[in-house]
Amino acid sequence: MIKTALRCAAMALSALALGAPAHADYPEKPVRIVVPFAAGAGADMASRFMAGKLAQRWGQGTVVDNQVGANSIIGAQQVARAPADGYTLLVPNDTTLAANPALYAKLPYDPLKDFAPIALIGETPFVLVASPSLKVHSVKELVDAAKARPGEINFSSSGVASAQHLPMEILMRSAGIRMLHVPYKGAAEAATAVVGDQVQVMFAGVSAVLPFLQSGRLVPLAVGTSERLAVLPKVPTMAESGFPGFRYGAWLGFVAPAATPAAIVQKINADVGEVLRQPEARERLLAMGFLPAAPAKPEAFRKHIDEELVRYAQFIRAAGIEPSR
Repeated sequence: MIKTALRCAAMALSALALGAPAHADYPEKPVRIVVPFAAGAGADMASRFMAGKLAQRWGQGTVVDNQVGANSIIGAQQVARAPADGYTLLVPNDTTLAANPALYAKLPYDPLKDFAPIALIGETPFVLVASPSLKVHSVKELVDAAKARPGEINFSSSGVASAQHLPMEILMRSAGIRMLHVPYKGAAEAATAVVGDQVQVMFAGVSAVLPFLQSGRLVPLAVGTSERLAVLPKVPTMAESGFPGFRYGAWLGFVAPAATPAAIVQKINADVGEVLRQPEARERLLAMGFLPAAPAKPEAFRKHIDEELVRYAQFIRAAGIEPSR
């Protein structure tokens, strides 16, 4: 009877092992993390930092793959079509999931149907900066200069309808001014153009231009956050500069292909949350000019995306930007 009982127990354990999900020990190999932004951009820096922290927790490598182009559409489309096994993730920003649906009539992915939201990482605040040669030190001085020289002042961005382009369109419409848009291939190149005095102004992620602000090679005019930033305490907000209600920053998060097992989504969410709870990690992100999010469940990130889809649709209509066909 004892032998029979042992045999039955062994068979039961074998059945449990065979029936155990293949992702129980996830990850068992390196994870590819697609970043649809140029290397060196603020979003890329934060993404790489988080990828490195996750690799430490997992004991597996993370491969950051910059798939740049078409306003982050190329990278997003690749992940939407990737196997839903948790080994290909995307770090989208608000442009990828919230703005693009309003900017493109035929988008090759659906921001909610094609992705499983995992976790919000945080926000890259934006700051309006100018070349020292323009000799403006406030938003009012920039607006006055633009009114005196319509169409003569240039501003750079990482492309038409990009994260750097949209807030400038809102500013121009709100202030009744006209400046010339000069698009570049990436945010780093756009910022370098202002530093090199090839272009006069730009809305940029704080993390991408912080070294230039600290060295005096760029002049900060205002931040797009609702409150002043700890890394730029003397720089006023856009609201303080005469534009109440103006808020602009680029958030980042992790998503996976839509059919990714819920257990994997929950594990990555928990691990991202653990990283964001580490004081050292939060301090490092803040030093980059990045505001880390409070850890939350995947459902909270999905709700955030839903709300941002509505906000950006209103934002883009207010800017008078027609969807590309």
